Amino acid sequence: MGQAQDRFARLVKSMWGPALRELGFTGSGRVWTLADPIDWAMLGFQTSTASTSDQAKFTINLLVVGKAAWDDARAQHPWYSARPSPNTIALHRYAQRSGPLICGADHWWHLAGDGSNEDEIRDEVLCALRAVIVPKLKAELADRTPGPRGRFEKLRCD
Repeated sequence: MGQAQDRFARLVKSMWGPALRELGFTGSGRVWTLADPIDWAMLGFQTSTASTSDQAKFTINLLVVGKAAWDDARAQHPWYSARPSPNTIALHRYAQRSGPLICGADHWWHLAGDGSNEDEIRDEVLCALRAVIVPKLKAELADRTPGPRGRFEKLRCD
């Protein structure tokens, strides 16, 4: 991995992961789950293939899908994994990138490999997780009405 990816992994492990645990999530690395007996409610950090050693480009995805619906879909699509992934578009009741929630359009953070914007990105993501992303995921988990809902549009706000 390059400097930027190392910084990104360290932030997930030391800052954003512990914050997510405080908010009721389990997980590690890029995928985090809220415990629920009926639904999968997941949050995922997705890095871009455009990331380099100088810059880690990433966004956060949200997913809610019924466990029974997922199991039924797996019976029809045996290549589906045992657990869904918030970083893959598939069957869902709610799927959303974080950008439309925090700025009205798709948004990717750009973490510099030299650390010049690490504090700013760290704090911005922590704020977005606590104030917007996790509350929205919990609200969608509580909303049992059928979907699909959410959007993964390519509009940009960065």
